[in-house]
Amino acid sequence: MKQVLSSLAALFLAQLTASAVVDLGSTISRTPYEAYMGPVKQVLGSLHGTAPDMGRVGALMRQGRGFRYAHTDPFNPALPSETAAHRVGDCKDKALWLCDQLQDPSARFVIGKMKRGNRISHAWVMWQGEGRWWILDCTMNARAIPADSVGPDDYVPLYSYSKNTAFRHTGDTSAVASVAGKSKAPVASKTPATAKAPVASKGDGRLAAN
Repeated sequence: MKQVLSSLAALFLAQLTASAVVDLGSTISRTPYEAYMGPVKQVLGSLHGTAPDMGRVGALMRQGRGFRYAHTDPFNPALPSETAAHRVGDCKDKALWLCDQLQDPSARFVIGKMKRGNRISHAWVMWQGEGRWWILDCTMNARAIPADSVGPDDYVPLYSYSKNTAFRHTGDTSAVASVAGKSKAPVASKTPATAKAPVASKGDGRLAAN
């Protein structure tokens, strides 16, 4: 009887985890990062395709993961053509490249914290496919992560951008807003070397950060 109850409890816990609410945010007219969103708005505004299948997404994730990590401009994402040509970029460069490759208007460019409480912001993609939302972070992982499977302190979105809309999420945006106005503040730059991705890639083993 105890074993049955234990199994039922485990099943219930698994169902709760699988049905975790994904924070999709609320629409907002402006964000603290407006001055640096030119490349993002240019790329997202040009998305015109349909949702790719998971095989295509997986191939893109592996390709982006293979790009060498380099942090150059702390403010402005590189255009996807530059990232592809040099096969190099930081998290915001890779995220924007991935949006361009997906060509799916449902894709979102996200600025947030890979770990709640991290001092430096991170950038990734949220994408909707096969009836659920996915976290696509080819800086740190070679595979998609179901957005409803991560804990509340992992991949915390602060602001996100779709083809025509910006969103504010429920993470603590007060610190981001105050930092974003400083002239030397990094914008979705690199993840500290001490941070660990919730889902580790088995790719080439290289870390995203230097």
